[in-house]
Amino acid sequence: MELFARWFFGLGIFALGLGWLYTCLFLKGIRSYIETKAMRRNETEIYNEIMPSLDVPSWLIGLTERTFFVFLVAFELSAVAVAMIGWLTVKMLYNWNILSDGKKNITVRSLAFSSLLANLISMLFALIGGLICRGSI
Repeated sequence: MELFARWFFGLGIFALGLGWLYTCLFLKGIRSYIETKAMRRNETEIYNEIMPSLDVPSWLIGLTERTFFVFLVAFELSAVAVAMIGWLTVKMLYNWNILSDGKKNITVRSLAFSSLLANLISMLFALIGGLICRGSI
């Protein structure tokens, strides 16, 4: 029963539930701030051009990555930190690709960096959730 409770809390409540909530609130807050600053710089059009959603919902991407990394941490697989950094790198290469389109203004860079910060928070919840499932916390 203790094993089930650790996994229920570590994966279900902490990594997926609280991880989604905190990452979502953080990203909404920082992007709202970026949007306000973009309006002051008359870059609202650029902000709106970059912000359309992907066909794959961001909540599904986050749910999948946190679940995957919770399992890696919980089962103490080697090089989990390298895998997390590699995943963040792949996502950032995709995201930072918008910088090469000639839109190197502060709004574009800020949005790319906000994604990096949100990804770090998401990975932190996956790491702690995996440690809870493992019984290390």
